[in-house]
Amino acid sequence: MIGETQTEGEVSVSLRLNLAVQYRVVDALKARAGLRNPVDWLYRELQFALRQSVGGRTLDALLTAKEALDREVFRAVAAAAEGYGLKLESVGVKDLILPGEMRTILNQVVEAEKVAQANVIRRREETAATRSLLNTAKLMDEHPTLRRLKELEVLEKVTEKVDRLTVFGGLEGVLQETVRINV
Repeated sequence: MIGETQTEGEVSVSLRLNLAVQYRVVDALKARAGLRNPVDWLYRELQFALRQSVGGRTLDALLTAKEALDREVFRAVAAAAEGYGLKLESVGVKDLILPGEMRTILNQVVEAEKVAQANVIRRREETAATRSLLNTAKLMDEHPTLRRLKELEVLEKVTEKVDRLTVFGGLEGVLQETVRINV
């Protein structure tokens, strides 16, 4: 079945929908007397109801709430079908197929949304890391011993990378003269 829907910008988009329907004949005489071909009639009624329901929804609404569409089509046709001796058991949209260019655009939109979400998460992590650095800096500013421990930690990391170290002026000279932090 083919349907059209309006997107947010009021652009008409052609869609192909596959609708699965289960029904049974509860009164064969009524069905045959009232309709020349009950199956064709049911097909047309379902197609009209589906087009009516699809036309009133945005593409996003169709993609996210197929069950609501199923219920609406069922309600639109069930009563009329019973009048002709047919009973609808179930109605369900199996597939909603977008044209190639729309599928590509929709995939690009989804990808862009995921990139934006990843950027938000990255920014939050950067903000948290910056806050942590600021808190560390405040603590080091308030506690000179803590600052000195951090200096020694950095010095230890630097010396791990050095093959040989010659010290003039003793260990105290290295600690006092090598590492300086000017505030």
